[in-house]
Amino acid sequence: MNIYAQSLKHKLLSLIDEMEHKYLDAFVREPGKDFTRNRKFPFSSVIRFVLSMGSSALGQEILEYFQYEPGFPSASAFIQQRQKIMPEAFSWLFHEFLQASRDAPRLFKGFQLIAVDGTDIVYPLNAAEPNAFPSMKCSMLHLNAFFDVMNKQYIDAAVGEDETAAACTMADRLPEFRPVIVVADRGYESYNFFAHIEERLFDYVVRLRNSGHNCIAAGMGLPAAEEFDVTKDVVITRNSTGPFAVNPRKYKYISGRARFDFIPDSRLPDYEMTIRFVRFRLDSGELELLATSLPADRFPAGRLKELYHLRWGIETSFRELKHVLGLAAFHTKKADCIVQEIYARLIMYNFSMLVAGRIPVPGKERRHGCLVNFSQTIRICMAFFRLRNNSPPFDLETILPRFLLPERKGRAYTRTVYPQGAKAFNYRLT
Repeated sequence: MNIYAQSLKHKLLSLIDEMEHKYLDAFVREPGKDFTRNRKFPFSSVIRFVLSMGSSALGQEILEYFQYEPGFPSASAFIQQRQKIMPEAFSWLFHEFLQASRDAPRLFKGFQLIAVDGTDIVYPLNAAEPNAFPSMKCSMLHLNAFFDVMNKQYIDAAVGEDETAAACTMADRLPEFRPVIVVADRGYESYNFFAHIEERLFDYVVRLRNSGHNCIAAGMGLPAAEEFDVTKDVVITRNSTGPFAVNPRKYKYISGRARFDFIPDSRLPDYEMTIRFVRFRLDSGELELLATSLPADRFPAGRLKELYHLRWGIETSFRELKHVLGLAAFHTKKADCIVQEIYARLIMYNFSMLVAGRIPVPGKERRHGCLVNFSQTIRICMAFFRLRNNSPPFDLETILPRFLLPERKGRAYTRTVYPQGAKAFNYRLT
């Protein structure tokens, strides 16, 4: 009854074995020395343990992983072993598992819908590293991610980079399997980002600021009406004289200090773009301004509104990463080890959502449609992954449909932003 879940687990464990037996020297700090001696935490066990960790204190995590067997290794032994592994090992595993588990995706109007966003990763203060914030009593990294909204899968990630630069890099790495729409919030308002998407022959929908000195909408000559749908031809130039001085609404000057990858210096030709600007009123009464490369005949304002609303899926996925999978409760304060745990949570999120996508939801006569409780699904899938080979597997297809939630579309709540703090290593209840 667990054929698909077992196959996913087998693929993941096979990749870990492949890392250990074929590519070990590429993933350790001292090739030829690290993981050459017999230890209770060999390379594959360290990887599996990091993938299976939750929010408990490290000692409790080790106890549960070794099932309270006598002679279990100490927390110190694990720390020494994990520090031998490069964070790139988990990045490689993330991308390889994504490729190995790739299936026919669900699409939006024939497009793969990818949301891009970032979130701060807060962990206990490590004053010896540059990403420390002593006044806030914590250290911080920034996670940037590409998220397949319709399939609930993280398809790429970058840690610690500038948001727009990371988005451009991830856009360049997108595979050319099918048409793609990249949806982004106001933090990605950049001609450089637009150009990277268009160079891949993909499309974008990006929320813009309605006003402001440095926003794209300023100086564009957009209509004064509250709602509009207009298309503008834009020419990006590195020259502050000539056409820019005559027609600044069409020609946009990018200084040498600003990044635009397709015109490294002023000796190269200008770069032409066509951008569609759409402003509409939300149900809350606020005005929303979007920039897009999508045609008006196939994607009128109403469909763009629906499309942008789907971007919220990446926000809920961040919540599940932090508060269900434990991305807010780390077991280290070294940045490289934090990156290990970040990619481990992304891998297990994808694992859980792949399983959830195959669970049949019973068709009952209800007022609302049903969907699987994703938070409970993640917890159950993590327990399933932790099972040893000699442990009897439980039936996911029987358990998961018992945790159903009503599907209520169109709900909206005011978003409350709370200050974030690092979760201490001890006194954890879970």
